[in-house]
Amino acid sequence: MASEPHVILSGDIVGAYVVKKKSANGELTLVPDTYPTIVPAFSGRPATPEEFQALFGDLPTDGEG
Repeated sequence: MASEPHVILSGDIVGAYVVKKKSANGELTLVPDTYPTIVPAFSGRPATPEEFQALFGDLPTDGEG
């Protein structure tokens, strides 16, 4: 199942959106991404690559393990 493209807006409008339609002229139709409302918000920040490596070590790449 392919997922729809997502975008994060900043400026006058802020938030996560899903691209529902992309016209040939480049016009996009966006709808709010409801996924964050289903999953509890995490008040932390994403781990840096170094922090992730320290926590989880070397993970197998796609198709391995």
